[in-house]
Amino acid sequence: NKATSPSSQTKAMTMDEPEDIKKHNDEDDDVKPLLIEPSSSRDIPMGGADSEQGFLSRAVARNPEFFQQAAKFGFCFCGLQVSYLTWGYMQELIMTTQFEPTERVPSGMFPSAAFCVFSNRFLAVLVAMIAVKIKH
Repeated sequence: NKATSPSSQTKAMTMDEPEDIKKHNDEDDDVKPLLIEPSSSRDIPMGGADSEQGFLSRAVARNPEFFQQAAKFGFCFCGLQVSYLTWGYMQELIMTTQFEPTERVPSGMFPSAAFCVFSNRFLAVLVAMIAVKIKH
């Protein structure tokens, strides 16, 4: 019994390799292709005329509560932005308008930005208290 050398083992591997590849290729006939055939119903429409409903319509139909909350959130967000912009505009208008001069304010300008901000916060608390009383 002759011991095989590493070089003879390498030859044996390379000689067997074509048979292994052939065997492997025969098994590949059963493997399906990676490309999936397009079907008539898609989850996300690709702009074709065949889709009856759009992606957004189907999403709203599947989870209407989420979109109701999202719409309410969007409405509140826009309301806050309009409120902040109006408040900022009015504060600038009050602070830059020259009113009739008095003994205490000879320049005629509004004397205190802090009072302007405090008045706004106080009014906001009153409106919030009224809203809570009405709601609950």
